[in-house]
Amino acid sequence: MTTSLPTKIFKQSTSYSYNISERTDYLSTKAPFKPESYHHRLKEIIDGLTADCLHEHHRQPPLNTVELYCNRTVDSFGGCWPDTSAGQRAQIPCPKLPGFNVHAFAYRDCTENGTWFVHPNNSQRSANYSECRQKEIPGVEHIYIFVGGFVVSLVMLIASLIIFFRFRQLRCDRITIHKNLFISYVFTGIAWTLYYCLAAMNGDVISTNPIWCQVLHVLCQYFIVCNFMWMFCEGLYLNIIMIYAFNSGKALLITCYILGWGLPVLLTVVYAVVRGSNPSMTADCWIGDSALIWIVYGLIVVSIGVNVLFLINIVRLLITKLRQMPEADQSRKATRATLILVPLLGLQYLLIPIQPEEGTNLHEAYHIAVALFTSLQGAFVSTMYCFCNSEVIQVLRRRWNQHKLMNRSSARASNTHANTYTTTEPVTQANATYFSTSDNKEPPLEMSKIGS
Repeated sequence: MTTSLPTKIFKQSTSYSYNISERTDYLSTKAPFKPESYHHRLKEIIDGLTADCLHEHHRQPPLNTVELYCNRTVDSFGGCWPDTSAGQRAQIPCPKLPGFNVHAFAYRDCTENGTWFVHPNNSQRSANYSECRQKEIPGVEHIYIFVGGFVVSLVMLIASLIIFFRFRQLRCDRITIHKNLFISYVFTGIAWTLYYCLAAMNGDVISTNPIWCQVLHVLCQYFIVCNFMWMFCEGLYLNIIMIYAFNSGKALLITCYILGWGLPVLLTVVYAVVRGSNPSMTADCWIGDSALIWIVYGLIVVSIGVNVLFLINIVRLLITKLRQMPEADQSRKATRATLILVPLLGLQYLLIPIQPEEGTNLHEAYHIAVALFTSLQGAFVSTMYCFCNSEVIQVLRRRWNQHKLMNRSSARASNTHANTYTTTEPVTQANATYFSTSDNKEPPLEMSKIGS
């Protein structure tokens, strides 16, 4: 797992945040960005393509023919054109420029006299890049899915946290670890959503590369590591309480705090300092791939691997205990426990590196499915470990019953006061006075009919 899912989605969409303006040197797109805001960055990209093309031209021998031909050249888009016979059309893959479809092709005509085609409108040598234009920005739908799923998760996570913090009966070490995991989900989702909305969808921000954008990138990495470390703490806690007869102690909780919030600070600071000291790696809000990301993501991979071992051990201990219960359905309960623990320990991320071939329908479905699974993980975990938790249900049910009992008692007190008042009225007004029976199940009776 070289990058997390939010990073994958972000890079797929932000690789097209720059757009080429309507100038002689650049091809127009529909995005309303100003040329001066991204000209420097585009120039760097094109200069790199030009250097690669010239290197390739020097490696290849000249065209071995006595006939007329157009000489190899590189154009202002970085397009690398080979030697082409007169009267032929050259075809090359579209350059890897922002806003270009790298799977399409550009064309250039070599005229009969062995010169490249000159456009009549501007008297300049021209190539046809019309197929290279991106009609749609890929990856944006993945961002919408992620943000939409996160909003659902955010609502459910906040509701779960309110319940956990509100009721004293739920204050134990296990629930404390759940609360910290839920908080890490909230912070991770908020950080990545801000990164998407403020940077990924704004080419001006990417090109100008402000400090706040770089800081936001670092915060995203920090909260991702925190999230995975609290998943690790969940596995660690479950193993210890099952091995040591359900007695964890405060030392374990303190250890989880250090692993969950403290250790990621150290790794993220090291990553930020090392990468920030290299100017070539700080462009474009730090979107570009860098091997330095393993400073933080290496711990994530290790935590997932250890959680796999934790899960195996938990299931083993569970089956051992179930065998002591002759009437227990061992297979069903063990399978159910395993499926419930998978999202809690973050083991579904093991499937992320396994993706279909790019450009296929399965590849698109893969990104949509992973965006859903990632963004809705918080909703699923909060559902399983809060809203479907028997302890939480019992506490909420008890509080609801207390609320109904208090309302009923208040109603009875109000009715008793009304009855005491009306019996002091003259008998002549009795026909208009009513009272209810003690259990409130009978219809109201008229006082005038009691003595009959």
